[in-house]
Amino acid sequence: MFPIGRRSNTRRRPGACALVVVALLLLGAGDTARALDLFTLWHQQEIPLDLTPGSWVLYKSQTMASGRSDFDLTRVSCLPAPAAADSRNRVFEIIPMTQNEQGDFLPVAGQGVWLLVSGDIAAREGKLVDLVREAWQWEDGQAKRLAVSDLKNDPVAAGMLASDFRPDTLEEAGNTTRIISGQQFLCAQLVMSARDSQCVDLPAGRMSQITNHEITAAYHPDLPLLGLAYVAERISSASTLDSPNPRFRAPPPRNRVEIMELVGFGRDAVSLLGPGD
Repeated sequence: MFPIGRRSNTRRRPGACALVVVALLLLGAGDTARALDLFTLWHQQEIPLDLTPGSWVLYKSQTMASGRSDFDLTRVSCLPAPAAADSRNRVFEIIPMTQNEQGDFLPVAGQGVWLLVSGDIAAREGKLVDLVREAWQWEDGQAKRLAVSDLKNDPVAAGMLASDFRPDTLEEAGNTTRIISGQQFLCAQLVMSARDSQCVDLPAGRMSQITNHEITAAYHPDLPLLGLAYVAERISSASTLDSPNPRFRAPPPRNRVEIMELVGFGRDAVSLLGPGD
């Protein structure tokens, strides 16, 4: 809860309740924005796109928000379509990974998402979720077929399939060198920014929020899929409340930083999941 008055005052007024609810909704983007992932920049024509079957990438992600820091490892593999499907289609397997004491990256057994995606993905238009033709979720070694509408609720696939970042500005930055799996890549860089504003009239006054969204991406055409070697995303949001009553305050600013670093890649991927029976 955000402070709406003196601590000793536990009596809730309609205006105060509305302020809290709307503040939570407005500022939700700061902490509940879709996580950064491989397909966040799928629409950007400047970023290379390589859908060669057998390609795979492994990313380590770190998210810092609200005083917390979380880490994830995710492998995405691009595989040929099943024999009965259109040969232009592609299969994507999204698998959570772990790292053992020896430093080896291992798939979390029996976990992940298997997706059959239309070959229209190469056009980089529309929403990725609309291109999914078949989907299976694996959990504890058991497969469950998902309706496309259910994908939005899946913790692994939801963010990836709903990514729709469209920058207002795009600038080229200087090249940067990245070393991945013992290989050196001189990567081009893009800085992309978007700005969004929202406002709502409340009984307590008029609340406004401005959200700034910036993504810096380093990429190289010799890397699989979207060629992303490193991506840093920063989201900041700040609110103001124009109210004649000083008892009411806008929520504090919020910031979210996420970093996605390529730690492994290859061209020899084989299916680890497959569709269910």
